[in-house]
Amino acid sequence: MFSKTESPMKVHITSRHEQLTEGLKNHIEDKLHRVERYLGRVKEAHVILNFEKKVHVCETTLVSKNLKLSAKASSRDMYQSIDAALLRLEKQAQKQKDKRVGRHREDGPRDMESIVHGLIPDPVEGTAVKVVRSKKYAVKPMTVEEAAMQLASSKDEFLVFANAETDHTSVVYKRKDNHIGLIEPGY
Repeated sequence: MFSKTESPMKVHITSRHEQLTEGLKNHIEDKLHRVERYLGRVKEAHVILNFEKKVHVCETTLVSKNLKLSAKASSRDMYQSIDAALLRLEKQAQKQKDKRVGRHREDGPRDMESIVHGLIPDPVEGTAVKVVRSKKYAVKPMTVEEAAMQLASSKDEFLVFANAETDHTSVVYKRKDNHIGLIEPGY
């Protein structure tokens, strides 16, 4: 049986106008491995340290399989600059991982029964219901007929309006049989 060994990340550190110490080198490599947790295997990392006009600047670039991330930070201390730049890289990497994981979850298996019948499945006990998107509507006073005509001429699935006849908030919605439904509150 063969074991697959991953080659370590190639780290290139360039120091301009300042001596690169072993402590700085170790600090950079430790921080880079934290970023690697989010991206998987990183092929190459390039770090440029610069000292100009009493300001320490750290520029970093990471290259992984399908991604290239970069960040830059500056401060009066080189360690703070390195930490800030690599924290920015870590946030970028985490965001990319969240996108990748979220995309795979959306493509996962679906409950075929809910697709066939067009029903929303019952929530699983113990899980929180998540509001995916919210939108504010301007509730305009109009009659049911006016609301139905406005809904029929739009691409929206429903319309919230103030019923001019009852002074209550009502909803008209498009039904699957190409008719328009009305929801009115029952006080």
